[in-house]
Amino acid sequence: MRRIVIIGTAVAMLIGAAVAYAAFNNYSGSKVSFAPKGAGSAAHPKTVNMTETLHANAPPGDRAAPLTKIVLKVYGVKTNGNLFPTCTDSQIEADKAKYEQACAKKSRIAAGPVNALLGPGSDPSQSKGTACNPWLKVFNGGKKTQVFFFTTTTHTPNPSKYTCAGLPTGATAPYDGHIKYQGKNWVLTVPLPPDISNKVANTPGLYGSLIKEVLHPIAESTKVKGQKRGYMESVACKNGKRPFSITFTAQDYNSSNSETQTVSGKAAC
Repeated sequence: MRRIVIIGTAVAMLIGAAVAYAAFNNYSGSKVSFAPKGAGSAAHPKTVNMTETLHANAPPGDRAAPLTKIVLKVYGVKTNGNLFPTCTDSQIEADKAKYEQACAKKSRIAAGPVNALLGPGSDPSQSKGTACNPWLKVFNGGKKTQVFFFTTTTHTPNPSKYTCAGLPTGATAPYDGHIKYQGKNWVLTVPLPPDISNKVANTPGLYGSLIKEVLHPIAESTKVKGQKRGYMESVACKNGKRPFSITFTAQDYNSSNSETQTVSGKAAC
């Protein structure tokens, strides 16, 4: 009898774990790519442009659990934020009409579409989600910073296409990613604030669920001592490839439980 109870308890625990796990995401299809190809070196860096594609795949019929942090690690690249104009959070928010449009043109480093759903934490089903498809702009915030800002309506390349449940540009604040180096790896850590994850537009109980995000590089360049320099440069490859990893942290609906998963790959170099 005791054995039956133990087995029954174990099965119940496994079922409970499966239900809890089902609320989280998988990220297959997430990747980065680079152009043009070439390893470069520390003495002779080669300008490269990075395209980033993120997917959050929820269990069938559900919305993806909201992301709270993304960490991107790339081998053999560096960024030159110190060589380009900057656009900071305070600059973006200084003018509530222009927002990011007031920043220097060459401070822009990437932009692209985001597909997501907004919905209540009380019911994470897709049927309770509302389409949110803004345009995400990324700016050089300095040597160790990137600045992210969601735009809709008049601040996008297609105002009728890039909309988010009626939210205007400025409904969510700009937020920062932080750059550091680990050996030959460039590491960008992006904590996602509540107003774009689990309290969208500062609305309690409103959750943001990523479906897909594609950031295309903006190939700005500058000259330093007569030499052309790019925002991102390659200084090394590993066996003809560029290893990368993307680590996602997501929070369960209406709880403090979180889960971290990493997607790894090797881009052409």
